[in-house]
Amino acid sequence: MISNKTRRELGGCISAALAYMVTTWACVWLFKHPLVDAGIAVRATISLIPMIPIGFAIGAVLRLVRAGDELERRIDLEALAIAAVAVGMAALTLNVLMDAHVIEISAHHATVWIFPGLLLTYAAAKIWARSRYQ
Repeated sequence: MISNKTRRELGGCISAALAYMVTTWACVWLFKHPLVDAGIAVRATISLIPMIPIGFAIGAVLRLVRAGDELERRIDLEALAIAAVAVGMAALTLNVLMDAHVIEISAHHATVWIFPGLLLTYAAAKIWARSRYQ
């Protein structure tokens, strides 16, 4: 059963993720339309706006982990370790394949998926780790 505190922190994570998606979409739209010719300082400032909801998401995740008992923290640590290693290996593999000219992907398209990949892998690893302790 999920506690009310856990439910609240998960809601904070989901809200932050939605805010990130909205601010990212808004920034991309701004760069393609009204700010297409803006100076570098304006573009840099606007491009960092989506990091604000990410900061809130990180805070919510930290509160969620701190609220857990010893077993829940162990599951989180295991899931985080699995996610970090898996995404790191995927990035290294992609880099080697790009260096060998097996696949051609721009660095932008490759790196933009690292953080979402880390989050998705963490979620899957947490489900798997939790099932091991039942």
